[in-house]
Amino acid sequence: MGGKGMNLFKLHDNGIRIPPCFILNTRAYTEAIKKLHISEKIELLFSKSNPHKAVVNFSNNIQTIIQSYQFPKECIIELKQALVRFKENSGRDVSFAIRSSANIEDQDHFSFAGQAESFLFNNTLVEIIKSIKSCWASLFSPQNLLYLLKCKQHGIELPAINMSVIIQKMIDSEIAGVLFTINVLNNNINQMLINSSYGLCETITNNSVIPDLIIIDKNQFNVVSSKVGDKEIRSIKNPNGPFTIIVKNEPEIKNKFCLQNEHLLKLYNLGLNIEKVFNYPQDIEWAFKNEILYTLQSRPITNLSLKE
Repeated sequence: MGGKGMNLFKLHDNGIRIPPCFILNTRAYTEAIKKLHISEKIELLFSKSNPHKAVVNFSNNIQTIIQSYQFPKECIIELKQALVRFKENSGRDVSFAIRSSANIEDQDHFSFAGQAESFLFNNTLVEIIKSIKSCWASLFSPQNLLYLLKCKQHGIELPAINMSVIIQKMIDSEIAGVLFTINVLNNNINQMLINSSYGLCETITNNSVIPDLIIIDKNQFNVVSSKVGDKEIRSIKNPNGPFTIIVKNEPEIKNKFCLQNEHLLKLYNLGLNIEKVFNYPQDIEWAFKNEILYTLQSRPITNLSLKE
């Protein structure tokens, strides 16, 4: 199920509220990569004396090949059956977030976070299949091919990297953000750090907005410091189809904190609980919808130099 998928199931098993989801496991990816001879093509690239020069053109070719891949009939049937069951439980109007989950992702010692993409507000089977292939293809962007070259230097070979895909109920959040269970600005383990903004979390994760910043005392719930972000824009559901659009925030809300004290208390308790589950400092993506707090994903914070 990949790192992200395994973490979601662990959260669910420990009573943490996550959006309902199912996972297309790594077998579908490995079968596609094998049929398309991707590994051989990558190894040929990496065997060149200076592969960096060829990365961009090679990436475009690989991604085009993956997008043209025809899903096996049995895989399409299984996806259809899973979607039918899902809609029976969650309603026919449910939308989906399609998220990559690599098997070397979200490990304590090696984080693959941010190296592959997510695709939001998918509504139909056709859209979902296209987004699944886009998740696979995103593994071979120019940036990620360079990252894979670095992996090779760390002894991680491409055939050892597999990807599952999470099909997750889309939470159309009013407020979203990230919670670090330590203060990553100074690595203080006695503080938590929260970034928050209106709409969906992607404006924060892709650095397109300056979010609110709140630092909380970890040993006793108390706001240590806070700073209002500009929050010029927010990401919302595209009213005319899949995916999202960007709109400007109204002046009367962008200059105010989007989280109230009751929200902060919920996030504080969430951070304590999740860090206890994994026994390691966590980077948590969260969302509020109708005052209900959802954990979208959680991963370890890597490259730490902790201090009291």
